[in-house]
Amino acid sequence: MRKFLVASLVAVCSFGAGLNFKSLQSDFTQTVFSEGKSVNYKGRFYAKSDNTALWIYESPTPKRIYFDKDKVIVIEDELEQAIISRLDDTLNLTQVLAHAEQIQPTLYKAIYDGVEYFITIKNTLPTTIDYKDKLSNKIKITLSNPVKDALIPKETLTPVIPQGYDIVNQ
Repeated sequence: MRKFLVASLVAVCSFGAGLNFKSLQSDFTQTVFSEGKSVNYKGRFYAKSDNTALWIYESPTPKRIYFDKDKVIVIEDELEQAIISRLDDTLNLTQVLAHAEQIQPTLYKAIYDGVEYFITIKNTLPTTIDYKDKLSNKIKITLSNPVKDALIPKETLTPVIPQGYDIVNQ
């Protein structure tokens, strides 16, 4: 799960190569293709160039996933729990973006931890992110209504674990 979460953060933030961003927020549909089946996730995300991000999954199962430089916090209201995980390999977003390359007029490629990410751009904004994870799942993230460089309040990216929730440290 940890690798999937890191890959998700990289995928969303990788669009910045050559595009110079401070923040990005967008609605998303994330489709995971595995063994002839697919699962769709929908929600909204907020990401800043300082490696902080929030993914709000609305379906099929509501949850909020907060990223910072060294940990991930997943809050699942239906289970009344929060899972706190440390990232073994801290993502160096700046390095990932510095090595992303424009390979076609509207297509960029970024590589992180052996995974290739293909980012399609329209009007300087990302529209899709495609990659194959280390478990051979094909993942496509389609962005709609993306907004670049809007102010994202610090409070938005600060997790608040409701009182009484179980806390699982991994």
